[in-house]
Amino acid sequence: MDEDKYRIFVVDDEADTAELIASSLSALTDHTIIPFDCPQGAIDSYMKNPSDLVITDLNMPNIDGFEMIEKLKDRNLNTDFIIVTGNRNIKTVVHGRWLGVSYLFFKPVNIDELASAVSTMFKRACYWEDRLKEAKRK
Repeated sequence: MDEDKYRIFVVDDEADTAELIASSLSALTDHTIIPFDCPQGAIDSYMKNPSDLVITDLNMPNIDGFEMIEKLKDRNLNTDFIIVTGNRNIKTVVHGRWLGVSYLFFKPVNIDELASAVSTMFKRACYWEDRLKEAKRK
């Protein structure tokens, strides 16, 4: 993680949605935001250089959001996840919680609430990064 900003992947098989979320968050935050309209493209990029946060849809062809989260967690447990989905059901909530997803938003997402969640997660990540640095000094 960069000292002053997150590296965020936004993944949605609907390119317009991924781009809209990415551009909206870019306007509201100083983080580096990279949209993907294909989960496999996000996975490939992540394997080379993991992001700090992944914001993902669930219903996508070939690889759904839950499967993608599991693959990414196998590579790096420090990445945070937010789900943005139209799947408004108990199974989605329970599975997301079981996977350790930090936030779950139902579509249509309120971009201000999403930006607030990103800000909260970034502050938490900075807190833990500071604790790690402090522990290494001893």
